[in-house]
Amino acid sequence: MCHKAGFEALLASGQSFVSYPLRVVYRFYARDEKDAPARVAISVSKKRFKRAVKRNRVKRLVREGYRLNKQTLYSAIPEGKTIDILFIYLQDDIFEFHKIEKAITGAIKKILVYIEKDNGRNIADSD
Repeated sequence: MCHKAGFEALLASGQSFVSYPLRVVYRFYARDEKDAPARVAISVSKKRFKRAVKRNRVKRLVREGYRLNKQTLYSAIPEGKTIDILFIYLQDDIFEFHKIEKAITGAIKKILVYIEKDNGRNIADSD
């Protein structure tokens, strides 16, 4: 996610849940021809990690966990829709990769449940 307007729209109208140590905020909308099936942003608070090295380490771990598990999400996203996802890291210390990956896998499963539940409706029209 690159633009401030999209980021603000996600925070304003997105749905959220916690998959510890991550808070996940997501929003579906109609896909343009140039859009990917999903756009992802990762936020790590400067208040929790003063050093940029640690913040970047957490972002790398979350990004890698998402990269390894994104295909299950991509296959379930309805045609013509895209999803914005924001991962906000909540913990004060850095978890091991397998715990972060487990949280991301759980988050993707929750999003998949939402997709299946709202399969009859147009999930992008919920704005």
